[in-house]
Parts: sequence; structure tokens; C-alpha cells
Amino acid sequence: MADVLGEAGDWVPRRYALSTAVYVERDGKILLLKRAGGAMTGTWYLPGGAVDNDELPEDGARRELLEEAGIDIDGELEMIGAFPMWVYGGEALQLTYRGTAADGDVALSHEHGGARWVDPVEMRAGLTDDFIATLAAGDARVGALVGHIRDDLDRYLRRIGAA
Repeated sequence: MADVLGEAGDWVPRRYALSTAVYVERDGKILLLKRAGGAMTGTWYLPGGAVDNDELPEDGARRELLEEAGIDIDGELEMIGAFPMWVYGGEALQLTYRGTAADGDVALSHEHGGARWVDPVEMRAGLTDDFIATLAAGDARVGALVGHIRDDLDRYLRRIGAA
């Protein structure tokens, strides 16, 4: 999103909450978690969440992954993309990363009711224009968000050589 023109004609930067998500890789698959409550209840998405004040985004991504799934990343996180999203009644900037899961089983937090490892190519195949339109049901914000997620997944697939 661009800056906006203020009342005095000055450019005022837009302010976003900052959020992260991680393409956690293991054996050619990525981890999805099912939300158990709050915003997006029942939906499957990448692990992640809000970045705390004075926290670096990569540190926030690692912390959220550990809190939500009990998983750590083996080595470095690689940035994949960024996109705006409307969540919890406000605008956020979602930063996505990828990294290889360290050894260990998924240990879900109270925020999630399920975990599954999915083939990202198969996941992308399901994100058709018709699916997005049906899911959005006329809500432009939902349609935009899922479109951004699909574009980000496309960037991820190109990065890993699967697109």
C-alpha cells in the first residue's frame, strides 16, 4: 500500500501491524496449522503471528513457530515475500520466510487444533480463481488476502524450483 496524502497536503506513511509466517519445510512438504479460535477459526495456514515491539521480524517468526508448533528452524530463515492483509480488525504487513524444520515432532499450542504436512505444489493447484471467488463470497478483503497468499506461494515455489 502507498503513503496517503494528509490534511495539510503532506505525505503521511501508512502504519501497519507487522506479522510473519513461515514455510516450514520437511521432506518436500510444508507445515500448515489449523486455527482453533479467534480470527480465521478453522482455517489452515502457515505458522506465524504478530511481531512484538522492538523484535526483529525474523526473531518474531522463529518465536511464533516455536510457540505455535514446538518446532525450530535448522539454520537460517530466507525471506520470501511481503503483502498487506486485513486481520483482527486492522491492516497488517505479512512477511513470509522459509526454512528447514529441525528434528522433532509438532507440539501444538492452544491456538491450533491440527497440523499437517502438505505438498506445496498440490496446495497451489487448489488455489484457483474460482476457489478464491467462492471463498471470498463477495468480500473484497478476503479475495485480496487469498490472492496475495497465492502470489506468495507462487514466489515460494519459484524459489524452491517447483514452479
